[in-house]
Amino acid sequence: MPRRLALYPLAFLLMTSVVGAADDVPKQAAPSPGTCFKYALSDETGVEKDPAAAHVSRVDVQPLQYKVESKPLPETRLRIGILLKNQNGPIQNDVSAPCTGEGLAFNCTMKCGDKVVGKFRAEALPTKPSEPKAHYLRLIIEAPTVLNACTEGKQALALPSGLVNLQIILKGAEPSTCFD
Repeated sequence: MPRRLALYPLAFLLMTSVVGAADDVPKQAAPSPGTCFKYALSDETGVEKDPAAAHVSRVDVQPLQYKVESKPLPETRLRIGILLKNQNGPIQNDVSAPCTGEGLAFNCTMKCGDKVVGKFRAEALPTKPSEPKAHYLRLIIEAPTVLNACTEGKQALALPSGLVNLQIILKGAEPSTCFD
């Protein structure tokens, strides 16, 4: 019971947060960044190599809450960014369609109109039951995924098939460090 109460503030934040450059977000809506979760190959110091290291240099995931006339939009969306291994430059990122799920777990799709161009799930992982804030996020890309599949002016990025069903653990970071 105490653990459930301690996680309530994070669950509330994630359930009311919205990310997005998706088509149905009103143009006048301004995003407010939430906690950034990052995986960076440069942070990997263990003897055992993380399987994600074979495919990516960096992964960022961040909820953003959009408000229109001071009222938050109800759907949860996640912004996901991936920098493939041996690539430089800005991290490619895109916004999910509204996610489904309960508690601290979300199932998200990437859509281009009615066409699904990717699926992933994310679950916040607190380090201690007594802490209300999650310090880690488990990300699993569940199907072949393309970022920026329908964003004008951006190059589409097909994620490597080796990432499908691979667990990637991201660590919490300052919101200002996401997608830089």
